This record gives sequence, C-alpha cells and structure tokens, in this order.
Amino acid sequence: MRLFVLTAVYSLALALLVTGTTDSAAAQATPRGQAPAAPPPATEVGIAAVVNDEMVSAFDVEQRVRLLLVTTGVPYSPEAARAARLTALRSLVDEALELQEARKQGVTITEEQVEQSFQQVLQSNKVTLEQFDQLMKQAGTSATTLKRQLRAELAWNQVVSRRYQGRLSVGAEQIQAAVDRIKANAGRPESLVSELMVAVDNPEQEGPARALAQQLFDQIRGGARFSALARQYSQAPSAANGGDIGWILPGQLSSELDDTLGQMQVNSISPPVRAPGGWYILGIRDRRQTQPPPPEVVLVELKQLFVPANISADAATIDQLTAQLNDVKSSISGCSVPRNVLDSLPDATFGDVGRLNIKDLPVEYRNAIDGLKVGEAGGPVRSTDGLHLLVLCGRDDQTQNAMMRDAVQRSLEDQQMAMLARRYLRDLRRTATIEVR
Repeated sequence: MRLFVLTAVYSLALALLVTGTTDSAAAQATPRGQAPAAPPPATEVGIAAVVNDEMVSAFDVEQRVRLLLVTTGVPYSPEAARAARLTALRSLVDEALELQEARKQGVTITEEQVEQSFQQVLQSNKVTLEQFDQLMKQAGTSATTLKRQLRAELAWNQVVSRRYQGRLSVGAEQIQAAVDRIKANAGRPESLVSELMVAVDNPEQEGPARALAQQLFDQIRGGARFSALARQYSQAPSAANGGDIGWILPGQLSSELDDTLGQMQVNSISPPVRAPGGWYILGIRDRRQTQPPPPEVVLVELKQLFVPANISADAATIDQLTAQLNDVKSSISGCSVPRNVLDSLPDATFGDVGRLNIKDLPVEYRNAIDGLKVGEAGGPVRSTDGLHLLVLCGRDDQTQNAMMRDAVQRSLEDQQMAMLARRYLRDLRRTATIEVR
C-alpha cells in the first residue's frame, strides 16, 4: 500500500549536514573558518497547549523547533527559533489529535515499528546511529523527538488507510482527460519539477498559509534546501519524495502552475503561487525534449509441472517423459494439476515460477507459452535439471497507453487520499478542545 501522508521516513536530509558540505544554509550564514554557534541548552518549562485534556509541553515544542531547524539546514538563532515555533506547535497539536484518533480506532503502533522506521531514516540518509546522535546533540535535541513524530505518522497512516482505502473515486473520464492532456503536449519540452504546497482547506487558513509559503520561499532563497523544507512542511503527496514530482509536460498541472512553469528558467524557484488546494512554490531542476515512449511490456504469471531428469539421462528416457507430459496437458486447467497426474509422473512437482516480463524469459520458454490462453499448458521444455511443462496463469499487456493510464490513476488517487486526510484532520481540529498557552 502506498503512503499518502507526509512520512518522516523520508523527512530528513542529514547526509549533507553530517559530511559538512559548504552549500547549506548554515555554511552560508557563518563566516569562513568558524563553526555555527551551538544553540543554548533547552530551558523551556510549562505547558504550551492542551489538546482534549492532553498536555503538550513547552519543552516538547522547543525540541521540535530544533529538529525542524537542523533537518532543513537553517542554523539555530533566536529569530529562526521564533519563526519555527508556530509550525512546531501546530505539528505537535496535530500529532496529539492523530494519536488520540488512533487510540479511538484501535490502532496501535509498536516500539518495533517505530524503531524500524527510525532505522529507515538512517539508511535513507546514509548516516550511522553515532553520526545521527552527534548531529542531534549539536542541535540540542535527541532521537526521542524524531521517534515521537514517527509514531504519530505511522498511526495516522493506518487510521486514514482504514477509513478511505477502497473508497476513492477517480473516474475513467478524469483519467482520460489527464491522459489526453499529456498526449496533446507530446513532443514539447518537459521540465523536472519539485513542488512545496501549503494547503488551504478553508478561508480562515488563507492568510496564514500564504505567510508560511512566503517564509519558506525566503528560507530557500537564503540557502535552505528545497527538498528538506518540502519533506517537513509540504502537504502535497510528493512531500515524502522531497517535493519531487518528476518530469512534467505543459498542461499536466493546473493552469496557474502551468503558466508559472512556462515563465521559469532551469535551476530557479517560483514565488508562492495560489492554485487549487493551496499555495505552491515550484522549482525547475532541468528541461529536456520529451523522451520516446517506453517499450511495451508483457507480464506473464507462470507455474510449472517439473519432472527431474539429469543432463546425462539417455534419449529414450527423455522421449518417454516428454510423451507423458504431452499426454497430461489436457488435464491441466485453471493453473492447477490433479493429484493423480502428479502421482503418475516420477518425482513430479508443481509450483510457481513467478510474475515475469516475457522478454526476460529464455527463448525456449517464450516459445512454449506463445499463443497460449490463460490456464493452458505449453512445452515441455528441457533443461539441465529436467523437463518443465509451463502453465500460463495470467497475462498483462502493459502498452504505452495502459502504463500512462495506470500512472495517472495512481497520481490522482494519491492526491485524493492526501486531500481526504487533510479534511479528516481538519474535522478533528474543529471538534477538539484546544487551548494554546
């Protein structure tokens, strides 16, 4: 199942920080030869918010601020901490609501699941636990802060999945319209695009969303990494990929975003743009002429009836086994072999070959299944180990049009699921008792 909510498994960009690369915001803001000033020890005490009688401490907010700053490459300063505090507080309030809803729905996340996600963070960023702990120590926070975020995101994914999986409604006309737009622009230059989206789900969010988008735009211009900010702040499905939405043709996005892309140069970012769903910041990393369509792919699902016969077996034995296998072909239907057929063949076994691209099969296997209907058997094929009677259990012709439709449908479903998740959380906020102190 695809993840459709921002996931912290991909929300850190630590490798550059660990290796000390000089193009980070911290390097740009610090005089040559000097290390960035270490943040002061966390001293915040008290209660920052109460969410349905559940406390969010000021210390938790301070720790989340430091995590936000270090993962987005913004050096710690009192001004940067104040700017990040509202985002940190809102995130913690939302996570409290998500965990409360998870408990209500009977969703539990184990320590093993959290630890697995944490290890994926380290692996994704190619850092060791020792490097990570050192980085967190320098930032004045710890792995506990990240693991809290991971737990909430894992729980929320399960809650949203249970609620909406199987209830998405992406119509055939909607898919076809998107495919037609892509085809109409075939041959025109396409752009490698990243996005960062601050959602607007109701009129009250318009002003704060625009202000946050402008703040993030200013941080990117100041040296913060686009991908890290997108992972932490973006509410688009692409957040898990650092905002990367791949190669985009003209007409593939909304008209507002399409017009903006048309005016941009490679290696540039756009100021915040209002488009359906919220405020967007776009980045173009490259441009190229449209690539030729991918080759058609035919996927086949195969099972086999195998009779062992050593490579040194004489011709008479092979001929006899071949004749026996040819005789039982008509007994095979619907990808199953009757027990009496197996018992009639010496040491015969029946099992899966797998789901494979037909072009990856040896030529003798391709010839054996050529022209078969699903459920029919072909062969036998001689190998060094024995004789194989192949059963075609499924065939999927992945034409260019079919692959394009599948990709469009997945994209539209991801967008719809992300929108439903935001609305779900919005409704939880509306009915919750939230006191910010």
